[in-house]
Amino acid sequence: MPKAPVTIYDAQMRRVALLENAFNIEYSMPLNSLWTAAFSLPADDPKNAKCKSLYFVELYDNNERVELFRILPNTMNRNQSGPVIKYECEHVLATLLNDVLFQSHTVGNLGVYTDQVIQYILSKQVVPRWKLGTVGFRRQFEYNWENDTLLGAVFSVPKPFDSEYQWTWDTTSFPWTLNLVEPDEEVTAYIRYGVNMTEIEKVVDPTNLCTRLYGLGFGEGVNQLTFADINGGLPYIEDAAAQAEHGMLSSIFVDRRFEYAETLLARCQTLLNELKVPRISYSVGASEIHRLTGQQIYKFKTGARIRVKDDELGEDFIARVVNVDKGDMIGAPGDVQIEIANRTEDIAGSIADLQNRQHINDSYAQGATNLDTRDFEDNADPTHPAILKFYVPEETARINKVMLSFQVEAFRAYSKAIESAPVATSGSTSKDTSGPSSRQTAGPSTRDTAGPSTRDTAGPSSRNTSGPSSANTTGPTNITGSTQTEGTYTGSGGHNHGIPAGTVFKDIDGVPRTWVPSGNHSHPISLASHDHQMIHTHEMEHTHSMDHTHDMSHTHDMEHTHNMEHTHQIPAHTHGINYGIYSGPVPTSLKIRVDGNPVPYTNINGEDIDIIPYLSKDDGGRVQRGAWHKIEIAPDSLGRIVSTVVSQIFIQSRGGGNF
Repeated sequence: MPKAPVTIYDAQMRRVALLENAFNIEYSMPLNSLWTAAFSLPADDPKNAKCKSLYFVELYDNNERVELFRILPNTMNRNQSGPVIKYECEHVLATLLNDVLFQSHTVGNLGVYTDQVIQYILSKQVVPRWKLGTVGFRRQFEYNWENDTLLGAVFSVPKPFDSEYQWTWDTTSFPWTLNLVEPDEEVTAYIRYGVNMTEIEKVVDPTNLCTRLYGLGFGEGVNQLTFADINGGLPYIEDAAAQAEHGMLSSIFVDRRFEYAETLLARCQTLLNELKVPRISYSVGASEIHRLTGQQIYKFKTGARIRVKDDELGEDFIARVVNVDKGDMIGAPGDVQIEIANRTEDIAGSIADLQNRQHINDSYAQGATNLDTRDFEDNADPTHPAILKFYVPEETARINKVMLSFQVEAFRAYSKAIESAPVATSGSTSKDTSGPSSRQTAGPSTRDTAGPSTRDTAGPSSRNTSGPSSANTTGPTNITGSTQTEGTYTGSGGHNHGIPAGTVFKDIDGVPRTWVPSGNHSHPISLASHDHQMIHTHEMEHTHSMDHTHDMSHTHDMEHTHNMEHTHQIPAHTHGINYGIYSGPVPTSLKIRVDGNPVPYTNINGEDIDIIPYLSKDDGGRVQRGAWHKIEIAPDSLGRIVSTVVSQIFIQSRGGGNF
């Protein structure tokens, strides 16, 4: 044990000096806050050279170790005793101020307990000076920090707790150990006027009394976080008994570090429990007579519950020590100032804490409200709905609304087309037996029986079995045109194509077409230049009978036939597209589905239809983030859907790069 009240260690925790000449040694040990200390040395003490900034200081009070601190500023002044240097110190827990959680960090929620959250924070130390010890809580709150110090993050962990807590530590071994425990409920100390109480001051402060507390967290405006969704739609909590006693006293708690309603609600409940009764604090001057008696009941420790009794004032109460302050450890070793209160902190402390962190809030990414508009239009029918998909980013903090507007128009096409045709062949045959061809079966014969008598049984006759006729089984029967390569085919009385009305075809672009009979009509045709091949056969039969002196008898048998066969060959070809805008039918009703859920709306026009109830939700009942959502609109017939979806969302400015 050192003989000096102050021992100096360097940055590597090596002892470099014992300050025997230190005086005006003081310390303050507030509950759940950073402890401080101070001491002075004569300016001419050579050991001032060992008291460097951020060196460590170990204090002893009557040979009892107080705690380990580190040196921050030092001040030199001159008084009647000569020049003096005063060194101010803070507890080594402040070393966690030197490491930060850079940018955004989210830890916790279901399955992640308090000890795991604290361990995550301590793992971010560059130099691991602190390790985690005992954690007496197993809560599952979710936390978010952005550009915060490790100490600020550590102190924020128990803020949402609805019960008392106490930070303790052990700095006697390295790395140092940090604990989060429930404070002892047993009375461990006693103050009584006339025994160890030198003075007492009681303060009843109703200034921050509150019976209804509103809570606001992350965000801005209508997008600022409240706990209304998990509190029956109410953005506040209240205490009926306190209202009956003190009336309706409302206050608003705002802390943008809270991003989840459950955490915000728990924090507000803790605050309301403190604020619904006036804060009563006592400042008690006492003597640590345990130095004389050795009885621990007269020793005061931060966080301990003590009993205070003053018969003259009629005070007899039990409260917790929230601060132990000793002003001169050597000059007045038994004098101690104790602060006790019916609660450990009030709303003023929270406000001060927020003000201290204002520089962090200034750089804290809050996000912004965005309007996202998606337009789409498409043809559709009962089996092919118009479909729109839109994506909700994972960074979406809140979705204010998703509104669908649409109208139905006539089915629209932009061209007419005919499928390409294969090779086509058509033929015609004609037979003519009376062409100019002759055949003579016997040659010239003459018989003269009696005189110049002549008989001609047929005369110069010809026989035509079919005449000049033509037949065409597939081709046109009436073609006009001088060259027989172009003209108009009218048919015989008109024609149709024999296709039932209502038959659906698809054109070359895959667009469905419905067949409508057109009645009798004609087709303009154009034939390539071609030849007709004609085969003629002539058969002629003649008989001349002459009765005269010379009997001359012979027969001419003439028979001829005209056979005409011709073929028209049309090469493979493609018909060009006939561009234009063509309207079809207009639907009379429709069906809407959002993420597979039917929307009870059938009118062909709609404006600002709220589709949030039909969007897919996560386990917490919120619209799914990081997911695609689909809208389907199916009319009762061919038609065209023109629609837009407007989303109002609040996006956190986190994640991604800087491009």
